[in-house]
Amino acid sequence: MKATLKGRYEGDKATAATTLAAPAGDLRLKASATEAAFSNGPSLRGLTLTLEKPGAFLVDLKPHNQDVRFQFMNSALVLDKRVSLTYTHSTSFATAPAPPADAPPSRTALDCSVTFDPANKVTLSHSLGSGGCRLKYTYAHGVDRLTTIEPLFDTNKNAWEFAVTRKFAGGDTVKGTYAASTKLFGLEWSRDSIAGGSFKVGTTFDLSDQSKAPKLIAESTWNYEI
Repeated sequence: MKATLKGRYEGDKATAATTLAAPAGDLRLKASATEAAFSNGPSLRGLTLTLEKPGAFLVDLKPHNQDVRFQFMNSALVLDKRVSLTYTHSTSFATAPAPPADAPPSRTALDCSVTFDPANKVTLSHSLGSGGCRLKYTYAHGVDRLTTIEPLFDTNKNAWEFAVTRKFAGGDTVKGTYAASTKLFGLEWSRDSIAGGSFKVGTTFDLSDQSKAPKLIAESTWNYEI
């Protein structure tokens, strides 16, 4: 069984989460909980139960509000290119009032990626009812592919997003992101721990309003074998 503990600080808010995962043949069972499950005594709020077969399917259940997320994955070689498809649908079995007329008609998403070679991949993401899609190109530069460049175009927002990631010896990674629709520029540094965890520090700048102070994010993750 594997246990994962994650702590996150964002602005003036601190959160924590823990995950327990146990293999069951080809399947894996997981239980995840945020601090909401313990803040006011033990409760189902913030608890997620997961059954998955890596690379095939995943089912998430949130007992508190009876939300369920189904995800099915598959891949195949087409003309010597790896094509991967992911279908995701979320629903709720809880009795709830009718949604407003302008609510999204579904909670279903489709993702398709085509890997041309180890350095080039194209991913298309579409949420049913959104009327648009997100198209991302991933390019890994160099023999060791330590630098990754990811331009993305969102047809709904008619705007570009960019991400550049650079890996260094010793487990360090630096990533920069920019979203044209929100004018948000982000920088992130992360390091993998030899002990089986990771540490991440990031900051976000709002370039549309330079009077705003940058938002600081710090995250630490630890993995344990039980």
